[in-house]
Amino acid sequence: MTALIVGGDYIQTLKRELLAHGLADVEHWDGRQSRFTKRTMPGSARLVVILYDYVSHSVSNALKQQANKNGVPLVFCKNSTHELRRKLESMELSEPPCRGSDAIRFLILIVGQWRCLAASVILMPEQRKEHRYGNKECT
Repeated sequence: MTALIVGGDYIQTLKRELLAHGLADVEHWDGRQSRFTKRTMPGSARLVVILYDYVSHSVSNALKQQANKNGVPLVFCKNSTHELRRKLESMELSEPPCRGSDAIRFLILIVGQWRCLAASVILMPEQRKEHRYGNKECT
C-alpha cells in the first residue's frame, strides 16, 4: 500500500510511522504552490495524510475531493508523529505496529531463555547459577 503525505518539509519520522503501520511506500508532496490543486492523486495511494499547518485551503479541498471520489481514507494532522500514530491506530489500517523497542525486548527475552536452557542442559546441577533477572535458578 502507498501513502501520500502532503505538506511539511521534514517528514522522516512520519514516514517511519507509516511504514510501521504496514504501508509499503510513501510519496511526499510539499503542497506549497497553487499548482497542486490541479495535480492528480497517484492511483496507487491507499491513504492521504495532509499536514494542515503547511497546506493551503485550496490544495486540501482539491485533495479531499479526489480522495472522496476514489474512496481513499484521508487524515488531517499536524506535523506530529504522536498525532499521526493516534489517528492511524483509530483507523485500524493493519495490525498494531512492531516498534524497535518491542523487538529489542523480545530478543532479550528469547536470548535469556536460551541461556537458561543451555545452562540447564550443559552444566551439572551443582554448577548452575541463579538467573540474574529474577534471582531464580534456571530450569
